[in-house]
Amino acid sequence: MNEEEEEEEQRDEEEPMDTEEQIRETASEGADTIARLQRKRALEGARFVREKLESDSSLLDVDGIIRSCLHGATAMLKDAVREDGATLRKAHRLQLLLKHLQGGGADRGGKPNLMTVIRRRLTLLLKDKEETAMTAAMASRWLSNDAASFEAICRAGTFRRALWQYLETRVTPLLAGIIAFADTNDNLDILEDDASDDWVVSMWLDMLSDTNITLLKYKDLQTATQRKELTEFEVKTTGAYGRFFQGQLPFSWVIKEQTDHLIYVANQDAQRDARSMAENALNASALGKVLERAASVAEGGRRSIISRYIADFAQMVYRCYSENPDAEYKLVIEDIVYALRCSFLQQQQRRSVSRTDEDEEEDEEATFVDESSYLDSSFPHIHLVHESIRRRLALFSELVQLWPESVDRLAAVEMKMPLDLKCLLLMLEAWLIPTKPELENVNTRQKWIDKNRLAAPVVLRLLESVADVTPEHVYHRDKCRFFWNRIGAVQLFIEHVCPSDVADIARSIQWCWSLWTLLGDRTDFKAVQSFDKVEAFFHMCNKKASELFFGKQDNCPVCDKTVQFPVKLPCDHAICRHCLVELQETNNCSCPKEQCYKKFPRDFKGKSVTAQKDGEEKFALYKQQCNAFFMEVVSRFCFSDNILPEEAVVRKLMAYVTRRPRRGESQVPGRGAQAEAMLRTKKMFEESLDPTPVVRSFLLQLLLQVDIESVRKYLGEYFEDTLGFLSSDPTQTVELCILCVQCFEDHHRRQSALCDSETRCIDFATRLLRASLDLLRRDQPAVNIGTVEAVASVRFGLVETALWMHRLYIAGDVDRTLTTEVRRLIEAARAICDQDQFKWPRVYLMRQVARRHGMDALKRLSEFQSWIVPVYARVNKNDAVPDCFVICGDEYKKLRELFAEVSIGKNLGPLEEALKSLNCAPEVGESVALLAMYREITSANVHEDAQRRPSAEAVNMLKEFCNTCPTFKNKAFARAVAGNSLGGNLCVKPRRVAIDRDVSEVVTHFKILLMNSPNNGLQGLWVELATAPQNMQNSFLPTMPQDDLDDIRTAIGQGIVAGETPAFYQCKNGHPYVIGNCGRPVAAGTCLQCGAPVGGTAYRLQADNQALAANVDNTRWGHILGQPLKRAPVPERQMSAAATAVVRVLLHMSMYLGSLENPQAISQMLYPPVNFAEVSQFLWNHIIVDVDTIHNAVGHSRDDVLVFLHILIDHMIHNAKQVAGLDLRLLTKQSRAQWENTYVDAYIAQGLNGLDAKIQGANNLMVNDNRLGNNPLLRTIFESDAPSTFAGKIHEEPSLWRFRSHITLEHLAHALDENLAQKRGGEQEQMKAGQKKFPILRLFLKEEHQLRAIRMLPNILHLHRLLLQRLNRCIDSSEATTMTVNDFLSSITDENQRQELLSLVNDFSYAWDCVRPSLPNHPFGGCTIPPEYAQEPLTTESRLAMLLPSLRGWGLCSVGLVYYLQELQNNFLENYSIEFKQILQARVDIYDASHAHLVSYHPVHDLQPIILANCNYSLEVGKGTTIEYNFGSMERQLVERFIRGRPRLGIGSQMAFIKYREDFTNASMFDQLRNRIPQEPLPSPADLERDLKHKPTEVTDLLASIDIAVGFLVSIGGDPEMKLTRFMSDTLKMKQTQTVLFSCRLKHVESLWLMLSYLRARMQASYGHEAFEKVDEKYREPIPEDMQKKLHLAFQHVQMNMFLILLYECIIFKISVKQNTNDEDYADNSEYSLKDVLVLYMSDSKSNCSIPALEDDRFPADVKVKHCIATWLYALSPNRR
Repeated sequence: MNEEEEEEEQRDEEEPMDTEEQIRETASEGADTIARLQRKRALEGARFVREKLESDSSLLDVDGIIRSCLHGATAMLKDAVREDGATLRKAHRLQLLLKHLQGGGADRGGKPNLMTVIRRRLTLLLKDKEETAMTAAMASRWLSNDAASFEAICRAGTFRRALWQYLETRVTPLLAGIIAFADTNDNLDILEDDASDDWVVSMWLDMLSDTNITLLKYKDLQTATQRKELTEFEVKTTGAYGRFFQGQLPFSWVIKEQTDHLIYVANQDAQRDARSMAENALNASALGKVLERAASVAEGGRRSIISRYIADFAQMVYRCYSENPDAEYKLVIEDIVYALRCSFLQQQQRRSVSRTDEDEEEDEEATFVDESSYLDSSFPHIHLVHESIRRRLALFSELVQLWPESVDRLAAVEMKMPLDLKCLLLMLEAWLIPTKPELENVNTRQKWIDKNRLAAPVVLRLLESVADVTPEHVYHRDKCRFFWNRIGAVQLFIEHVCPSDVADIARSIQWCWSLWTLLGDRTDFKAVQSFDKVEAFFHMCNKKASELFFGKQDNCPVCDKTVQFPVKLPCDHAICRHCLVELQETNNCSCPKEQCYKKFPRDFKGKSVTAQKDGEEKFALYKQQCNAFFMEVVSRFCFSDNILPEEAVVRKLMAYVTRRPRRGESQVPGRGAQAEAMLRTKKMFEESLDPTPVVRSFLLQLLLQVDIESVRKYLGEYFEDTLGFLSSDPTQTVELCILCVQCFEDHHRRQSALCDSETRCIDFATRLLRASLDLLRRDQPAVNIGTVEAVASVRFGLVETALWMHRLYIAGDVDRTLTTEVRRLIEAARAICDQDQFKWPRVYLMRQVARRHGMDALKRLSEFQSWIVPVYARVNKNDAVPDCFVICGDEYKKLRELFAEVSIGKNLGPLEEALKSLNCAPEVGESVALLAMYREITSANVHEDAQRRPSAEAVNMLKEFCNTCPTFKNKAFARAVAGNSLGGNLCVKPRRVAIDRDVSEVVTHFKILLMNSPNNGLQGLWVELATAPQNMQNSFLPTMPQDDLDDIRTAIGQGIVAGETPAFYQCKNGHPYVIGNCGRPVAAGTCLQCGAPVGGTAYRLQADNQALAANVDNTRWGHILGQPLKRAPVPERQMSAAATAVVRVLLHMSMYLGSLENPQAISQMLYPPVNFAEVSQFLWNHIIVDVDTIHNAVGHSRDDVLVFLHILIDHMIHNAKQVAGLDLRLLTKQSRAQWENTYVDAYIAQGLNGLDAKIQGANNLMVNDNRLGNNPLLRTIFESDAPSTFAGKIHEEPSLWRFRSHITLEHLAHALDENLAQKRGGEQEQMKAGQKKFPILRLFLKEEHQLRAIRMLPNILHLHRLLLQRLNRCIDSSEATTMTVNDFLSSITDENQRQELLSLVNDFSYAWDCVRPSLPNHPFGGCTIPPEYAQEPLTTESRLAMLLPSLRGWGLCSVGLVYYLQELQNNFLENYSIEFKQILQARVDIYDASHAHLVSYHPVHDLQPIILANCNYSLEVGKGTTIEYNFGSMERQLVERFIRGRPRLGIGSQMAFIKYREDFTNASMFDQLRNRIPQEPLPSPADLERDLKHKPTEVTDLLASIDIAVGFLVSIGGDPEMKLTRFMSDTLKMKQTQTVLFSCRLKHVESLWLMLSYLRARMQASYGHEAFEKVDEKYREPIPEDMQKKLHLAFQHVQMNMFLILLYECIIFKISVKQNTNDEDYADNSEYSLKDVLVLYMSDSKSNCSIPALEDDRFPADVKVKHCIATWLYALSPNRR
């Protein structure tokens, strides 16, 4: 308002007011007169209204205005649909308000009433509106635009009436906002409730009256973005999940919100007790004083308030699911009270520990008197106690959903125990315990099993969560566990032994009830009593099964037990089959029946006795089912929680392992009773179970995991007992020794996996080798446990030695810091191998190196460590290269010898005759001839000695021969082979790396295949890529990844019915979804991947969702794998992981050959682009990576993989196939998929099928090749020596030193692919059936390499919590980026805390490494992890910021990992639900999820037992390792143990993020502070700056303390004049010794923080660190040189320190505040003039600086806001002059 307007206003105010009549008379006097009168009326009206609203004058009936606005205000309120009806609530609310407002503004006995409070809040809202929503001129004239306008007065008739009407329109929405807030949770009803005492009403009015408690600002009554006044107000509820409830304590939700905030702030300081800090802050706040007044007058004191609050609190934190919500909430309230009582008792116990004995009697009396003192708890205590039981309440909620009637039943139960445990016990007893008819009927039994499966996840989670708080808890928990064990055992028996789909076993359903009754109420498989019952049950079942399948039989006359697999002797007497074998082995071939003794031949097979067709096979199946049942019972119940069972159980299990004693051995001297017990155990094992090595190794490995000492003790006793029988029958003992060696070796491998560093792994192996050497040197019995374990330790140590030697000498990837440890390991291995009396350790080491890393690795290692290969086995490195081409048959070997003769000068006649007489197809003959020539002529160029290379005359002679020989169709290629001129890496040269030599052989073999393949055959694609790559531009190459969204669209489109038009959309995080029918949103939902809102209502899409553009496909053509980095085997489309890797290596070989012909065409197919000169080597490196990928996929060494490729190529040469209808150009994704499926079925699937046997056969051909047949090294490596018999010491037994292929997940996946390939058999229908087999197992193995990371999710979130507690608001983002994880861990003084954090960091690193390659492709929350971040491994030397969850910078790694793991589980469970038609459980928040909610497993501890329990393997010389899997049983166990019942995971809106120091104290935080406490400048900032200028540590500590104080002040407010040191010491109990704070008061907090922050920024800049970490990049543009000159001149007229403070303050509080780009008034301020922004900021009342020089023309106007940071740094720089 200018001076003229002010003078005119002053004249208007001095003139007397005209009457209404005068106004009417002057209506026609002109516009100027009317305007003047309007202005006068407005000024008078505004002044009049403000005065009367603040007073009780009768000149203006303010109460009347409020009452007149009441109907309009209540009409503006919107109630959501609720049980009691929104309309009824509106009417009730109006009646209640009319009743309580009819008394006017008179106080009740000196206390304010509702009218007084509402009048005060209206006054404050009007003032707030004037201050925040109006300019100064508008605030003084807010009636001039309406109430005093001529039109308004004419409409109303009088000015008073116009004023009244205008006030109603302005007061009504404000009143509506007040009522909507006050009636949250039906809060108004407390005023009317008959149960409400006077103190309740007084508390209600006090809280609404106090603006420090009930914050309600004018901005809360406006729209969020456009800041328009609301016309409709929603009456909200704070009930859990939006449930309505009627509060009992006034404004209980306000108390909850403030208490939550205080606890959150208090938790940021890990050094102090959060509860006491929050309690002190609450008591000192305005809310605390109101609560204290209420407690002082309430009848029950504080307990009355607490009781009411707990009732409201339960409604706000717990979601009700039952049909009787009142009863359910009553139970929850009682459980919270019970938890408070337990917490109180624990506190009492802790206090009593520190009391003296003299105070015991006093303590007991106090405890008795204060038995209900827990009701005096504070509000923070209630919140903290609830946090401790929150998961248990969630479990109770899940139980209620499973069994809704539990609520009514629990109401009648009087037991003091946690609610979830009480409900579980009741559910087990009343709902899950079966009845006899239920178990004896197939249908009802299946329903019972389904019930158990449904309940299992909740039951297991609950049993894990029950703490040992009291003995009663332990008793009831154990009772529940016994019930669950009993239920689980019967369920497992039904599933394994009595499946409903096996008709013959269906009659055995009566066994189920027998098992249930036999187990009894205390079913504890860790106790021997339950095990004895299982044994008795097995005997009973075995007898019935034998009768079922073989008919009723007498006892066997040999073993005097029930006949097992009966066979008839020639005399018609029946005995067990294994007893017949024993008789024949002991040469006792006569009938054992008394009075018979008829002789029979030693090779007599016997005649099976069966009562059914295939009875013997069915009985064998029955015993396998018993095996599976027994092993799962043992693994699930005996060794649960890694707690050892009783010693008697351990001895029983060890007896199963040893299978002793056998017939005639029960009377072992000195051990008769023990041997008899063992005999009874053996009876159960051999009669009821199938004693395969699988079962025995399974049991032994379980025992080793939990109690290795018991295993040693028992095996020692066993070996002592068996020494006397070794000479007559060593087979069983040697078999057991092999079993023990393998299990001990696996045990060492598991122990090594637990080491937290490579150094400790190496030290572990070294210690084992050294200890084993001492044991093996001792003079010990032939067989003893020490020697057996020493052999296992040596085997393990030598495996590690082979690995580390390969890494040190060949791979070269050993860190320098590990070199010393590796050399110690090698020395320990050599010490064993150099012992003259130990032959086999050296042989085993050679086998490990050669079989795992290749023969070339062994030869190269022997160059560094010559002791590895003994002198007798050493050969020339080039002469010892096996000939892989021998797989091509005898024709090849014949031609090879003839080419060898030609190379030494013999004539060509025999060779020519041999080529003419080839008995094979022409193309096969040419291929064999070329390979033979390559092997003998081309490969000879590897020798450095020219005498050993073919002579020039021989080469020229061969070239001429190739020109004339009709066998060679491609003359040029034949000449190139003869002349070693194939080009690129295919040319043979001396000193070649072995892998290059071996790969060149495979590529040459492949080139020979393509040379004879037609362009239109199945190999036509490779032919085009190799010979004419220019024709393959824009082709979708095989095995390349693709975008599947377009395929999903197509699949959905094919299923559309008439009238449907589905549409695709994406959630705010970029995840796609589809809406069917009309394609328009009619209902809201949640994203299945991230839980974000999707869909919409009333055909309106969610605001943050968007439609997906049609026909958008991000799939690229060409080669898109990028650099040849190590990659895990991953399936693509319909191909398995192994098949994908094989097809990919063929692709890269074709492209490599093409790069030799047309490198430019190949380079155009590569994305990202590759340097033209590096294309060939780029593809060659990809081939090597592919070989390693196949090695990982099939579990064979690199040498074996190369042999397999030769086998595959040879097979394709002999089986050329023509397929019509294929697009060999692959111009579409569909044609690519069709070609891949056809090619894999035609060649790859058959090649991978029976791979072990094929490779073993090829190795035998190479070993027996006459060129290498006498090579002792090869014969030793491939175990071609005949096995020896046992003699002397057990460690000299050769069978203990055989190479063993470890059972791995990769081997399992390959075996499954082989199984499905056999099922398919090449037929289309069978192929479809095969693909449907084991869908979940296939999916699990496909994603297992990432699924294993999900189990780390709770630990990652726990790590987040610990880091946030320590670092929230205590670290800057620049510090987090420069500080390493190790730096942070080193700063922690408590060793236990440091080790806990280190363990959690390792878990984070494990999960990160599992999934990081996939992270850049998965957006979350609108963010994406940059690819360069995902390439960084996480170690202790990584930046700390990677661990701190944040939505910017390196913090994206931590957040993205959590989102990805959540999405990974959700996607996997969605696929499972589709395959098994299961309904997934409700979504669980990640912070509530335990391991029982997750697809959580340990690859070794959890998966390995399942794999071992479902496989059978044997080790035989010359036959390799044969492994068979029971895939169906394995899939079922995976589903039951890790998948079924798992819920989808959700990430709530409250995901915890790190708040860096610069984030927390920002402009919005101080805006809130100003609303609580008015702020003023520091009285002497210069002194403060001078004191702290060179003290960075003090500045950092002070900032951390001020951050905590601000967090509390924002919530509770305070007296502006209170000293800051007093608030921090008295209220927050924070000790402060800094003298600089003594003069500061609460009104100086903002100014103090700004000064400290400014000083810290200056220090950061002086150290070269980032001073403005969070400011956007667009404000960091450098200043041009000409601007610097202008600034230099301007700074000569500016007080620099003040300018720096002003600019810093403006950047922090104004410029860097992020704006919503969707706002209508959004504008990019980076191009604004910095001078204008600073001048505008100085005019703002928040600024404490004033620099007049900025307002003239000396400061350059062309310096923009985008230069602000550069300007500040330039002004700060001492060199700017």
